[in-house]
Amino acid sequence: MGHILRSHEESVQDKPVRGPFLVQAAPPDSKVGQAEAPPPGVKKPMEKEQRAEGPEQTPDQACLGCHGPDMLKVPRDRRAEQIIPDEEAVRRPVLPFRVPRPTLVIDAKKFSEGPHGGIACLDCHKGAEGHKLRLKSVDCKECHAESAEAVQVSAHGERPGAKGLDCLTCHDVHHGQGKEELVKEFDGRVCADCHKVYGMDVEKAHRQLYEPRMHLVMDCMLCHSGKEPGVHNIPAEKGKAAACESCHTAQTILSGKKEKPVTLLGSVGKIGFINDTALKKYGYVIGAHRIPALDALVLLAVIAPLALCLFHGTIRVFSRGKGPIHRPEETIYLHPLIERLWHWAQALCTIVLSVTGAMMHWPEQFPGWFQWAIATHNQFGIAAVIVFLVWLLYNLLTGRISHYIPNKRDIQGILKQIRFYAWGIFKHEPHPYAPTADEKFNPLQKLAYLQFQLFILPIVLASGLLYMYPDTLRGIIERIGGMALLGSVHFFLGGLFAAFLVAHIYLATTGETLGDYMKSMITGYLPQPRESGAKDRRVS
Repeated sequence: MGHILRSHEESVQDKPVRGPFLVQAAPPDSKVGQAEAPPPGVKKPMEKEQRAEGPEQTPDQACLGCHGPDMLKVPRDRRAEQIIPDEEAVRRPVLPFRVPRPTLVIDAKKFSEGPHGGIACLDCHKGAEGHKLRLKSVDCKECHAESAEAVQVSAHGERPGAKGLDCLTCHDVHHGQGKEELVKEFDGRVCADCHKVYGMDVEKAHRQLYEPRMHLVMDCMLCHSGKEPGVHNIPAEKGKAAACESCHTAQTILSGKKEKPVTLLGSVGKIGFINDTALKKYGYVIGAHRIPALDALVLLAVIAPLALCLFHGTIRVFSRGKGPIHRPEETIYLHPLIERLWHWAQALCTIVLSVTGAMMHWPEQFPGWFQWAIATHNQFGIAAVIVFLVWLLYNLLTGRISHYIPNKRDIQGILKQIRFYAWGIFKHEPHPYAPTADEKFNPLQKLAYLQFQLFILPIVLASGLLYMYPDTLRGIIERIGGMALLGSVHFFLGGLFAAFLVAHIYLATTGETLGDYMKSMITGYLPQPRESGAKDRRVS
């Protein structure tokens, strides 16, 4: 019979002591067997006189006489001698996975301090008096009916049968913790380990998520939680998980407190990250962590040029001359085909990136669009990098990069150009620096393009690439200050570039007619502009 107790995995139950060698009893101060109040949600155990009639009940101390620490000191064959064989005893299947290590040795002190400490052994192990080779499995739902029913309709109730999940898969019933402690100290790696044993590829199941490895280090229950918290209540429906906005929003579930809505004016004084406690615990999460004062600054940077353009355009409308314009027949070829293709490609990327960037930064303002915004933003971000590299390579190889570099003449002409936009344009004066084949841009345009196209845009694109692969490029990100700094810089400079786009579109209407510059970006040709000192060609 030496084979009977070879595996603790088989949950073999030993018989009460009948020999002289197992004498370990429960400590005198042990609470085992005492009628203490059971944990919340657990039925009060039956008193001794209320139990079913049968053989005389075995005291808990007698149970611990065998199932105490000295049990492991006894040779296996001698332990087997204490068992009453029973041919009808059914061998229980070995569970594929168990969190607690199965053992027949009971630590009386730990048991008395655990959730079942006030329950007698025979309240659960009915029929242990004669102690057969194997006792029947304990039916936990006799006390934990509510939890058992919840599991049955949950994702963990989908695999019935011998190899299905059992309470013992997760719970150490003798030395375990109460519900609150168990939830607090639950390690999400248990989920991955168990799913692996059951042939479920956790990484494959999460591939639709962006940067899945970063999501898998989070607590599984943050996303896979039902109406009630806890592993028992995971929804059975496939794909029934929390929406992205559950974490990626100002009201993120990662934070223990809810952020109060802040007005644009009220946000000016808030220079720290919202949900700062979650930032320290989980790291930077887009949509959940942002600086209200920085948000206000970026919105102001976009709104201000828009308002200025509307004001400036209104004055132009009321000061314009009357009658048709006599256009010259001469034209100049200003924009080669590759420049025009680059221009419209970058314009499209900038618009899409600005819109999707706003959706990602303020997801609560665009419910249901976050995942689409992430995917679209990344796709157009890659496109913007390619478009920029094509533009840079083309201008360097052809020497046309000189159009973007201010010279001494341009520096001296900045004030002259400012005067034209502030005054001369309302008087219909000719452009002081009209575009030519050799000088495409006026001094202010050169200064703006130098800052935005050759300085700000490369930083936005580089930070965007790092932002796109936070796990893969973690080492670089940490060296430059971390995700929080990277995300703030990317957002701020991206906002400035969006503001530049607003001003750029308006200035494209300042030709001899509203559409001259726009048409030249389609055809490549621009009507010969008036020379400085020439009069307006309008007929009065």
